[in-house]
Amino acid sequence: MAAGYHINDDEGLITVRAEGVVDPEALQAVGRAMLEDACFDPDLPQLLDFRGLHVMAKPTTLAELKPFIEDEFRDQVNGIIAVVIDDDLDASLCADIYRLTCAIPKAELFENYDQALKWLMRREFVPRGPLLQKHHAAYDRRDDAPK
Repeated sequence: MAAGYHINDDEGLITVRAEGVVDPEALQAVGRAMLEDACFDPDLPQLLDFRGLHVMAKPTTLAELKPFIEDEFRDQVNGIIAVVIDDDLDASLCADIYRLTCAIPKAELFENYDQALKWLMRREFVPRGPLLQKHHAAYDRRDDAPK
């Protein structure tokens, strides 16, 4: 598996998964595709799962994502973000992910997937306004008293 994302509007969560050998350009392409997706909701919480990620080329290549994160991604995302890494990541890759996570105001870095999920669940999820406010003809019925 390389990298991909899934927008689950019913559960109110966006997941991004990247594992195996992935180049920074592919990560940026996934991020950009997610932002341009018609289903993308900037207020939905996100779970970025980078367990088992290995970046192609030199270990500091993730730093190349910093302009994308700071100039595009951060400005288009309002929801909270849990970033998950694991013990198997190279130390410099962990440092790069940490720096990128710090560039996003509502992001937290986790080494444990379950803790990341709990953190997301404890936060206030986006009220599903449009779904709850759908107009139904049944709501227009009223019991008018006879005149």
